[in-house]
Amino acid sequence: MSDFKAINACAKRPADIWTNYFYYFFSLRFVYMIRKTPITPNQVTLASFFLLLFSAWLFSLGTREMILLGVLVHQISFIFDCADGQLARFKQQFSSYGAWLDQTADRIKEYVLALSLAYGYARFHTGTSVWEYALAELFVLFMLEYYDQQRGKIGDMKANNNVVAQSQDRPVTTATQGRTYQSLRTFRSYIPFRGFTIGEQYFLTGLLLVLTNEKTTLIVVTYVALVMIIYRPIATIAKQRLES
Repeated sequence: MSDFKAINACAKRPADIWTNYFYYFFSLRFVYMIRKTPITPNQVTLASFFLLLFSAWLFSLGTREMILLGVLVHQISFIFDCADGQLARFKQQFSSYGAWLDQTADRIKEYVLALSLAYGYARFHTGTSVWEYALAELFVLFMLEYYDQQRGKIGDMKANNNVVAQSQDRPVTTATQGRTYQSLRTFRSYIPFRGFTIGEQYFLTGLLLVLTNEKTTLIVVTYVALVMIIYRPIATIAKQRLES
């Protein structure tokens, strides 16, 4: 297997359509370029973090030119965010500190981004309300991250139950074992904004900033995430009932 194929195998799938066919296109090639260098996954994580801080500073300036430049840096930041995990899996450089650093950086980036967009918009639109939308976006994105963490715990519990069932010589029959289920998962990866994952958030934010302004971006992202807050628990409950 070539190094590039090995790196490609290190990408988490099925991912959302934007991550799979846009961000991964660049991140996989970036990892391939640095695969034999001393660069570590944690260094890539920090590079992504500081790139996001730089894009946030550009957004805070509030001018159209700086916003468009900020979008470019913002998108590169997420490419690096994808690359750190791919590099870690390729080089087998895992650590609890690296996982903590990645999660902590992601949460800080969400706050910095929302607040910089609100500040940049407020600079040139005095008397216009925008800060509440930034706070609302932060709340709904926090809830989506919480759902993801709980879903991970559910997955761990199911894996443990499967191990127990196998040790007791009982057949394990779950939907994840069926080809139909895997086909549905693959099909869902082609649906835009199907779960409003972090890749979808980055793509939609960048697209809206190019086409509209900071306030509209905050409002649309907030409402899309709000829909997902309602949808995800319902989908999780339905899935658990189908698999039980």
